[in-house]
Amino acid sequence: MNLTRIILATSLLLAWQDAALAYDVWNQKANFGGPARHRCVAFAIGNKGYMGLGHINAVTDILFEDIWEYDPATNSWSQKANFGGGLRYHSFGFTIGNKGYVGTGRMPSGVYENDCWEFDPVANTWLQRADMPGALRRGAVSFVIDNIGYVGSGQVQSGISNEFFAFNPVTNSWQQKATFPGATRTSAVAFAIDGKGYFGTGGMGTGTKDFWEYDPQTNMWTQKADVGPTARLEATGFAVNGKGYIGTGVDMSSGNNFGDMWQNNVSTNTWTQVEDFGGIKRRYLASMVIGTKVYAGTGTNGTNFRDFWEFDQLLSIGNQNDLENSFQVYPNPITDIFTVKIIANMEAEFSLYNQLGQIVFAQSLVDESTTIDRNNIAAGHYIYAIRISDKIIKADHLIFN
Repeated sequence: MNLTRIILATSLLLAWQDAALAYDVWNQKANFGGPARHRCVAFAIGNKGYMGLGHINAVTDILFEDIWEYDPATNSWSQKANFGGGLRYHSFGFTIGNKGYVGTGRMPSGVYENDCWEFDPVANTWLQRADMPGALRRGAVSFVIDNIGYVGSGQVQSGISNEFFAFNPVTNSWQQKATFPGATRTSAVAFAIDGKGYFGTGGMGTGTKDFWEYDPQTNMWTQKADVGPTARLEATGFAVNGKGYIGTGVDMSSGNNFGDMWQNNVSTNTWTQVEDFGGIKRRYLASMVIGTKVYAGTGTNGTNFRDFWEFDQLLSIGNQNDLENSFQVYPNPITDIFTVKIIANMEAEFSLYNQLGQIVFAQSLVDESTTIDRNNIAAGHYIYAIRISDKIIKADHLIFN
């Protein structure tokens, strides 16, 4: 290959790599379907997301009972049946199977609740289930492990709670679990990864940065590494593709709202700062995971928001090492056949280009590992690109002998 073609091929590769690195991991989507607000509830069922409830605490406290469905395929919102428990904010929300569960929270009278309601998206109906035991509360957290929902912490009429309970939808029953051993708190965050629950930040008046792991097998809590250097409450948290994330929120002592995001690797017990949230810094950002994407919106910094954002975790700087290991083409150089490896449960497109940037081969990738026969690809130097949803994930040189 002559020098001119080497320079052209290298320039093309660098341009593709720059395009991948320049892609924004936070992308703004259609605004939330209802009015701006905060202290919302959010959960996902199948390939749709659900968000609603919440309030505006302006001169007059305005509470909501509406629930909206988000379809990422059409980037559109549609209103669903109002929450069965009525006007409410600061409630828990989680998903088990093809049903959503929402409960507790604060009512217009200022009274807290301990109810639990099941949402059927197909019938578009709410069914009341067994009340959660313990004190009436708002600001509780929830996570799901093996089709059991865990709910705990939060503000109660007498102060703050560190109780935790487990809900079984099959038996419609609650069971008390080990009391959280750390400082009592409200407005914390929680998520589950690989059969363990994770819980942290939050507080009352001041924030915290501690982080804890709950093991349902032993019914025990273990303290893990702190969430970055900054104490916070009223943050958001979620887990996607085996990694946990906590970010945004507020420092009540200074009044400063945050826009930073931190990724947790539970296997190494470490936190890595990743890209800031794409919108304005805020507290009470509501988030949900649909497939391999995260969707987040609403919240407040004194002004209530209804903007809505998509987070593409696969392209986050916190996931670059995983990308290098997960998207591979080998062997290189190639004699007869080669293999393309992608992340499991993803759909991708493999394209091969000659030194002039002309496509010479393309194939859809639906399996984690795909073996390809070189067929009539001539010997020479090429560039390949792997795309997911029309975004270049990886590009590199490839040699055919």
